[in-house]
Amino acid sequence: MGRMKEMMLEREGNLALAADYLVQKGVLEKCEHHGEIFGGGYWDLEPEFWRNGMADRNRGASGPVPWAAEMEAREYTDLLKEAYEDHSGDGCGYCAKNMAD
Repeated sequence: MGRMKEMMLEREGNLALAADYLVQKGVLEKCEHHGEIFGGGYWDLEPEFWRNGMADRNRGASGPVPWAAEMEAREYTDLLKEAYEDHSGDGCGYCAKNMAD
């Protein structure tokens, strides 16, 4: 596997971990039936969220985001912001489609 592909897969994995972290923090929601994550991208995240998120990262490998322990601060915050913006929507698309049918 080429280095670029490996980096891309790592990035996708980190985005998924960041989205799960945002669900754990109550910033995003996850459909219990389909696993789809939604609810982001509407408002700016509060300064308190960023402070707590950085504190979680700074706890290192024993903290709630061990996958981010070796990341630069800017890389980590950019990843959280991207995960938040990538999961916009009012609800689960699969549930909405089933309700419409």
